[in-house]
Amino acid sequence: MVKRLLLSLLVFGINYGFSQSSFIPLNHDSEYFLDRIEVKTGRLSNEFHSTVHPFSREAVSKYLAGLNSGEYYRLSYTDRRNIEFMKQDNWEFFDNDSLLASKKPLLKHLFRQKSDFLHYKNDDFDVHASPILSLYQGSDSEYGDLEKRTVFNNTRGVEIRARINRKIGFYTMLTDNITMPDNYRVNYFNQQMAFPYESFIKITDDDSTRLRLNYFQALGYFTFKPVKSLQLTFGHDKNFIGSGVRSLILSDFSAPYLQLRMDLRLGRFQYQNIFGQMTNRQIETVPFSQETHRPKYMAFHHLNANITKNLNIGIFESVMFGNRKIGFDPNYVNPVIFYRFIEGYLGSSDNAIVGADFKWNLWKAVSLYGQYILDEFNKVEYKKDNWWARKYGWQLGAKYMDVLGINGLDLQVEHNRVRPYTYSHFSTYSSFVNYDLPVAHPLGANFTESIAILRYQPTQKMQIKVMGSIATKGMDTDSTNYGGDIRKINIYNRPHDYGVEQGQGFSNRISFLEARVSYMLWHNISGDLIYRMRKDSFVKDAQENIFTVGLRWNFPYRSYLF
Repeated sequence: MVKRLLLSLLVFGINYGFSQSSFIPLNHDSEYFLDRIEVKTGRLSNEFHSTVHPFSREAVSKYLAGLNSGEYYRLSYTDRRNIEFMKQDNWEFFDNDSLLASKKPLLKHLFRQKSDFLHYKNDDFDVHASPILSLYQGSDSEYGDLEKRTVFNNTRGVEIRARINRKIGFYTMLTDNITMPDNYRVNYFNQQMAFPYESFIKITDDDSTRLRLNYFQALGYFTFKPVKSLQLTFGHDKNFIGSGVRSLILSDFSAPYLQLRMDLRLGRFQYQNIFGQMTNRQIETVPFSQETHRPKYMAFHHLNANITKNLNIGIFESVMFGNRKIGFDPNYVNPVIFYRFIEGYLGSSDNAIVGADFKWNLWKAVSLYGQYILDEFNKVEYKKDNWWARKYGWQLGAKYMDVLGINGLDLQVEHNRVRPYTYSHFSTYSSFVNYDLPVAHPLGANFTESIAILRYQPTQKMQIKVMGSIATKGMDTDSTNYGGDIRKINIYNRPHDYGVEQGQGFSNRISFLEARVSYMLWHNISGDLIYRMRKDSFVKDAQENIFTVGLRWNFPYRSYLF
């Protein structure tokens, strides 16, 4: 049934499709630039909604082209340069793209546009290909049982995006990676048996203490529009919902997953549906056999609207399930039904979460944002003393642009709090975990976290960013389940059903500091100088110090903040 639906939509899209595009990669500098522009102009975009990531290249281009002269020239010189950078990055969607062309192409065919190593465009076909490179090397101090070490990353790959007759689009990204990670990521892997943001990895010589990794990373999807306001995306990708550093709803911390994504935009409204197949690695498989990892499934709805020109409010519901003989349950394909009703109708024990999010820009200087999630509700039990299944979480944050009137100096603060046992469930198939990694916040549950970020962009080419966080997380030190490890089935080994406290278990205090200076040498080619400091309660009176220097080409920077 689902396959027939997808085939029908594809055929319809090919014959009657409208112009569409691929997406700007997650964590790209454009996300920060667009956030500033929305705040400084005092107007949220109706072309794309900045709480739903990734952003469509075409939608972003329409928003930039729609800025009036008053809005544009009230922005700082650096902001205007950032706009020109984004126009160059998405040049194919501008009528005057010839004005963006490079004045000195290499060998007549390479870098004819600054953003593309190689491209070809005519009335029927439009393809862009660029290399990917991310090279880092540095030193990491001794930490606990792990010795001082050299850390490095060597990522090489290619990124291709294209459109056919402006009706069908596709994107593919493939990289080969060799990594010697910092000690705290080694510890994380040894605890979780998964590497943040990635899926399958190979460990050189099976040495988990040194943890030298060699792995592929790949994303790929097709996009098409069967009607003007609806864009469909099918393939392997990630998503992020929210305006903060963290998302309590859906983040990119876990591995990429197969998904059908439907984005409907009608004026001020945007409605997103995601039907995804994830991976349950907690069910053991026979090594060197034809067994594959067990699939699990997610269905997700998110409706958000620009209530006013500076206020966006969204509501969402998501359900995680699996272990079905039929695979993805077609009952959840209905894009306009309440999942709790379906869950009861099926007599299932699927795990449904509901909640809301908001973004409110004020005074052309401040942006307030937040999220609330509810994982369980029982009117009678909620009145009792900290019932174990009182599962909820919330986020509250603020951004202040041009602090003290200094152009390009921005401050962001954020607080996240999630109760014990949130996201976990009666089965590994229904916990909000993909490939042994949390689908939402990296810390899972049973934590309180505060984050502060100071950004400064003195010129369009230079960025300085200082980020610090303090988190307290209740952890398990034996077989007792205190509610922090969301991979655990929550009906077993709970210490009590009532009197459940935030941060119960071993109280792990995690401190993290990162300072980074980046300079763009050429379009999307940046050099980075980075210092990281991290410490937690497992190693008393010690801190990990990491110094690295790096070079990136067409690869967004990622802070491993957890």
